This record gives sequence, structure tokens and C-alpha cells, in this order.
Amino acid sequence: MEILLEQWQDTVLFDTHRYKVINAGRRCGKSTAAAIYILQFASNYKEKRTGYVWYIAPTYKQAKSIMWQMLLEITPPNRIVKRNETELTLTLDTNVIIHLKGAEDPDSLRGNRIDLAIFDEVAFHPKWEQEWAIMRPTIMDSQAECWFISTPNGFNHFKELSDNVNREGKNIFNPQYTRSFHYTTYDNTHIPKEEIEQAKSEMTEDAFAQEIMGEFRKMSGLIYKDFKRETHMVEIPDLRSFTFTRALDFGFAHKSALIYFAISPDGSVMYGYDGLYESNLTIPQIAEAAKIKDAGKIISNPVADSAQPASIQELTNLGVSFSPVDKEKDSVKNGIVRVAELLKIRADTGKPTLMFNKNLTWIADEFERYHWMQNMSADNEIKEVPYKANDDAMDAIRYFAMNYRKKVQQVAVYNKRKWSI
Repeated sequence: MEILLEQWQDTVLFDTHRYKVINAGRRCGKSTAAAIYILQFASNYKEKRTGYVWYIAPTYKQAKSIMWQMLLEITPPNRIVKRNETELTLTLDTNVIIHLKGAEDPDSLRGNRIDLAIFDEVAFHPKWEQEWAIMRPTIMDSQAECWFISTPNGFNHFKELSDNVNREGKNIFNPQYTRSFHYTTYDNTHIPKEEIEQAKSEMTEDAFAQEIMGEFRKMSGLIYKDFKRETHMVEIPDLRSFTFTRALDFGFAHKSALIYFAISPDGSVMYGYDGLYESNLTIPQIAEAAKIKDAGKIISNPVADSAQPASIQELTNLGVSFSPVDKEKDSVKNGIVRVAELLKIRADTGKPTLMFNKNLTWIADEFERYHWMQNMSADNEIKEVPYKANDDAMDAIRYFAMNYRKKVQQVAVYNKRKWSI
């Protein structure tokens, strides 16, 4: 079967780098290129052992709707030995099993060695860091080629993949084996340019730049529109006259976010100056980290997510006290309003009330991704709610904003030993 390729598809398909990061506008033909390469790889497979090709979309439903029919259309029927539409698997006569999967549950991605992995719409994979941590060992013995394909979705993990630089400024992949590509919807010659221009007149500038041009922009519907890295991420000054507190959002599969705050005597300046942001942390590990960071300071009114009373009690038993955050009616939206107030530029100082240590880049990353989504309530009313992914730091900051004025608890610290006051 002969398929006429776009010029950009030809470039990508014949590129020999192990890791390909393909940033492309909508309807550019990126999933078509992936389907062609999957079939090409599977058809030319010559190993005696069974070969495994995985195509992974954000959800099982998307994997089926994007790729299943496309593969059936381009794969000669006589090459298909077995097909299973429930499991989304095709077995070809070259002893290759093509498996389409969703990324909703990263643990479901454990298993076989993989010889080729295609991650489609990777910017929208809900638990990317956990997913990649599980997937990385499956490509070790085969040294499998991986494609990371997507349209941008704000400044999230896909931008890091595209830049091949993580939050700490280190390469994600060996640059020798990695190449990033960038194409726009204009690179699909089957879409009339006048149709794209018409879409441009009907879309916002940011939406067109992201969806059509493949540019990385802040998400539309951002919750904290006033946040700017250049304004809110700063060098931390001498804090000796400040009071201190901390806020904790529990996680395990996702991040645990522990943030330390310093408040000036008149309350006009506050800094998120230190913190912890890691997955798979146990309560004893959080307690040990907190003891180290508490050393030499008096911690006033520390708060944690009240939905985890057993974890709060375990921390208390380990010598690290938190009070459950007081979640009043509409606490999420009210807390967001309070954080937004702290982020606004003050007339008297020319600076926001709340700023953060510029080295805590994960806080800035979450601010730039935290956005509204529509949700159907129990009474069938459509409401805007925060998108619940990669929001652990946002929750911790909200807990702080809701409770820092309340006198709940103090913990005095000296030489890493603590006692209640």
C-alpha cells in the first residue's frame, strides 16, 4: 500500500534518532505519521522473539478513536493474524503485537518489554511523571525508540520534553539520541490555507497560537492570571524578623507538596521560601524532611489537608504537628480568591504581598498550568471547577492563605527537637 507523505512526515519517519519529540498543530497529520511508522516497524520486524509495539493515548477511549480504525485501514488484511477490539491489539504475521492503551492508570502500563513506544497527545497525559517512571524500564533491554507527539497544553511536561530540559535545567534525554520537531497546521497541505485563516479570525490569539501554530502559551482559563514569574519568583531576603509557618498537601502517587512561608511583622510581605515536592513519599519521610527544615525556627499555625486525619495524626506521633485546614463552605473558591488577593501588586509597595523563592520552579510551573474546567454538578448544573491534576502546590498555598491569620497552634523548634507551646 502506497501512502503519499507530507514533507514533514517524511522528515520525521526517516529520522534515525531514538527519541523524537513532535510538537505539531491540530490536524497536522501527527497521528497519521505515527500509524504509518507503527505499520512500517511491525512489517519489517525480523527478530525471532515476539515484538511489542505500544501506542499510548491519554485515555483508552482516545486510543481507540484516534488509532484503531486508522491502523485497520492501512494494514493489509492478509498481514493480520489476530485482532482483539476489546483489548485493542493487532497481531501481525511478523510476530509483532501492536497494543493500543490509555494512560489513565499508569500502573496498567507495567509489563512486557517494548520495542517501539508511541506516546500520542502526551501534553494531555494526566500523570506523566508517574507514567514515564513506569514505562522507562520496559524499553531498557530493547533500547526501544520512543515518539512523544502532541499539540502544546500550556507550560507543562510536554514543553520540557520538547526543550529536552527538566525543571532543574538538566537534559531529560541524552541529546545525542534526541531530536525535537515543530510543525504547524499549515504544514498539512490537505487543509486549505483559507480555512486556517478563517479559523484564525474566529479564535483568540492564544488559542490559535497553541492549537494551530503549536506554540507554548499559558493555558486559557487560568485561575491565577496575575501570576508572573518575573514578579512573583524572587530572591529571598534576610528573614530574621519574620514569623514562619508551613502548609502540606498529601500525596503518594502524585506529589506531596510541603511549603514553608515567612510573614513580615506587619503582614505586608510573605514568602514561600522553602519546600518539598515529591511523589511516593511516606509519612515518616515527610516528617523527617519537616524536622530538618523546621530546625532553628518557631513554626506557627502549620496546616495540612483535613481530608487526611490519619496522616496528620501519624505526623503528630512522629513529632511534626499540623492542624487540619478549616474548610469552610465553598472553601476551594474562597481560598482561590484569597490567594489571588495576595498575588496582586500592592499600591504601597509596588510588589505583591506573596512571593516565592525563584528556585522553587515547581510552584511557578503549577501556577502556569492551574486552570478552570467545566463540570456537571449533581443537580445537572454546569459549573467551573479547578482542573484536578498537578495542583498539589496550589492546594498547599490555598491552605496557607485560608489559615495564616488564625491562631491555632505553635511549635517551637530548637536543634531539631520540638515541643508544643
